[in-house]
Amino acid sequence: MSQIMYNLFSEGIPEDDDIAASLTSRISTQLSVHNWSLKMLSDQSGVPYETVKRVVNGKISSPSLKNVVKIASAFGCSVDYLAGISE
Repeated sequence: MSQIMYNLFSEGIPEDDDIAASLTSRISTQLSVHNWSLKMLSDQSGVPYETVKRVVNGKISSPSLKNVVKIASAFGCSVDYLAGISE
């Protein structure tokens, strides 16, 4: 069993509020790590700027999986990492 699946079974699936908080926090962290602006993330991910801005500012608490996958891909990290499921 993979470590992620083990974590989900042993610790439970995070609550929606926890996932939203993780997305906001970890996207902000990755923006700093990459020294990117919201515009740069939008350009690199193909997610519209206004959507990126609203996700980072917590205005969209449940972004589409498609957009989260695009953002994770732009940063070179996993969706699980952005959602707070893995490190």
